[in-house]
Amino acid sequence: MNDITLVNIAISKNFNDKVVYMHNSVGIFLLIAVLEKAGYKAGFHEYCMDYKGDLAGEVENFISSIDTTPPFIGIGCHSVHLPFVVKAVEGLKKRFPQKTVVLGGAGPSGIAKELLEKFPAIDAVVVGEGEDAIVEVVKNGPQGFSSVKGLVYRGNGAVRVNPARPHIDDLEKLPLPAYHAVNFKEQYKVATVITARGCPFQCGFCSLTDFDGRRVRFNSIENVIAELKVLSRKYGFKDLFFVDPTFTANKKRTLELCRAIREADLGISWFCMTRTECVDEELLEAMGKSGCKTIFYGLDTGSETVLKRIKKGSGLEEALAVIEKSVKHIPIVEVGLIWGFPFETLEDFKKTLEIRTRLEKAGCTAQLRWLEPYPSTAIINEFGKDLFLPKEQSLMFQPEKLAELVRAGKSFYQGDDDTCRIPADVTSLRFVIAAGHVAATCGDIIEQNPGIFSDYYRYKTPDLDEKLRLASRYGLY
Repeated sequence: MNDITLVNIAISKNFNDKVVYMHNSVGIFLLIAVLEKAGYKAGFHEYCMDYKGDLAGEVENFISSIDTTPPFIGIGCHSVHLPFVVKAVEGLKKRFPQKTVVLGGAGPSGIAKELLEKFPAIDAVVVGEGEDAIVEVVKNGPQGFSSVKGLVYRGNGAVRVNPARPHIDDLEKLPLPAYHAVNFKEQYKVATVITARGCPFQCGFCSLTDFDGRRVRFNSIENVIAELKVLSRKYGFKDLFFVDPTFTANKKRTLELCRAIREADLGISWFCMTRTECVDEELLEAMGKSGCKTIFYGLDTGSETVLKRIKKGSGLEEALAVIEKSVKHIPIVEVGLIWGFPFETLEDFKKTLEIRTRLEKAGCTAQLRWLEPYPSTAIINEFGKDLFLPKEQSLMFQPEKLAELVRAGKSFYQGDDDTCRIPADVTSLRFVIAAGHVAATCGDIIEQNPGIFSDYYRYKTPDLDEKLRLASRYGLY
């Protein structure tokens, strides 16, 4: 018998016969690997929500699909699925009250105490990195939870918050992710790889540093290449996604990694995310030659005023110059823009639209996104009392209408010429089937708990109706 069942809540792979879920969650495969290294057996199941029918049927599908024989059930999820996870855990505990249910991942981590205080079916939440904590959870059992750093748990009728666990300094000590836990190549189209953790920046709307910390910790070039060889040669992957928050945080190291990828002759293409102040033309050229096919920059806004308010730390024109140079070296350049800040004027928003048009003309894909309020961020700490549930404004709460628009060819991110800049079957349908379905089936707890499920809400922003009218020209909201 396994010691623990680990479950990843994923976006459905298929919707109307279209593939919409493409890459793995690397974190949960690392958890399996460290558990196996410590001598424990971990089962794995990736639960893809059905997105059909009612909540009771979805919960029943979840319970019947996972192995409930181990004493521990660990569930990882992003915030978009968290309302459903709460409902699923409540159903699971009614049927198997003796099981210990532990949540982890980016969704539950920042609101661990609030989750346990509100929802008694949840036994514990791992806060932040989980590799060391999950081994101690299984080793110690509930009676020893008090000694597990980085754990928020229920003990003696009260919610207990243990001291924080330091971030893992030496990423080289971590084993390769347990790709053998599933039929990996059949399960996924793109493989994800983490080469570094932490982000040195402090954007006011981002909760990443609360999870990963601000100090960047790098895995060795040798370890990264070894993992890429396994993925490309053993499992046959040719497309990889480096999910480091800022892939080029260290120029020298990035140049060395690009050189090592070329020398290994892996025949791979890869995608990464970074910031404009962390690249230059030398680096872009090296990345392109080593197989980088897509680079994503979070420019975030076209307003210098908003840039300063969110502590972006980069100048607008300097950033745009780097982005426009990137097109010469990287085939696909994606740029993220955000609107809906509580302090964003209509003039600020129009400047963002102007920058969006400039980027499209330069050959980039510009993504315009309505800001979600994430827990533990500087902006929500200041403006969290000004949230509202956009039932009338957002198609997230009108899933049938949104699905109809997507099937008609409307994209989540639309080009100036009405072209579908991000394929509807990948991005828009994720929005439809995930947020829309969860909002429809779990709306009661979303409405009752804005502080826990805040990313279903939006900030009150000046001239919202006019902004929404203009933004709808370029996508679905």
